[in-house]
Amino acid sequence: MNDNNKQNLITRLFGGIKMSLLHVILFALVAGLYTGAVMLVPILEGTSFRDIGITYECWVVMAVIVVVNCRNCIEAALKCFLFFLISQPLCFITQVIFGHMPVEMAIYYTKLWSIPILLTLPGGFIAYFSKKQNALGAIILGIGNAIELLLGAFYIFTAAKSLMSHKLPYHLLSGLFCLTSIIVMTLCIQKRKSGRIIAFITPVILSIIAFIALRAMGRI
Repeated sequence: MNDNNKQNLITRLFGGIKMSLLHVILFALVAGLYTGAVMLVPILEGTSFRDIGITYECWVVMAVIVVVNCRNCIEAALKCFLFFLISQPLCFITQVIFGHMPVEMAIYYTKLWSIPILLTLPGGFIAYFSKKQNALGAIILGIGNAIELLLGAFYIFTAAKSLMSHKLPYHLLSGLFCLTSIIVMTLCIQKRKSGRIIAFITPVILSIIAFIALRAMGRI
């Protein structure tokens, strides 16, 4: 596959796919089974490969892929909700089947995720507008980018601390994934230069505000 084909494939992921109900279900099954599977491998503990089962960076990207390929905001809300309704419990079910997680703990985590899963309904509705080629669309995309930037900064800081302690930077890949996802999503979804600038600046501003707030609360 040449570079142009790779670029076209990535671009299609963010707005060039017909996200049918079957596609959403298959996407959710693959995401859930993969996440459950990597959590079963002991050698991957503490590495970037397990971060998908702990934090949100990969799930933000997958949610964006679902919603920007929908035809309207209602469809985006429902399909985003369906994606998480299938994928999240499946992560825990996979671990229960292979004896990695007690049933009680799987039920606990499923309940813990119930509110976030419900929030994907309004989240998917709003995120759909990130593909609109205007300031509002760019700001909405920028909010998603802010999640990636905050997580990316955390991972890179963690990796740097590991290197200074002469340890392997286990979460460096996750940090690079977060920063790459910001660039890819922005360039693929926002076509206008002004929209791209807003989508890049918004997460920086939100991250600075978050840093100041956390510092004021004594969290960092």
